[in-house]
Amino acid sequence: PGGPVSAFIQEPPTWHPSPRSVLTLDAATADLLKWEPVSGANMGRQLRLRARVLHTGEVGGVIGQLIAGLASAGGTFLVWTGASLAWRRYRLWIARRRSVAHDRTDTEIVSTS
Repeated sequence: PGGPVSAFIQEPPTWHPSPRSVLTLDAATADLLKWEPVSGANMGRQLRLRARVLHTGEVGGVIGQLIAGLASAGGTFLVWTGASLAWRRYRLWIARRRSVAHDRTDTEIVSTS
């Protein structure tokens, strides 16, 4: 309450698929406190905006989104193979434990007779 209010204003697409300028107003008086057009953004904000659109594949159009999709599929593949290897090792570990327990009972029976 009483603090500044910021609004993101969507501008027509240029180098960035969804450039947003920032308008900051005083909440009580509606006076303009700050106007930050996307073209006048500092280097940190511009790098962050570019990194986001590169990360999501929006910059390269269909090719960029295809690359981002393949990277996501690769991550899913890595999770699947890791989980399946862990499951396989767990099953082998259980089988080995049962085999060792079974061998002990056979040895006990043989040695008592």
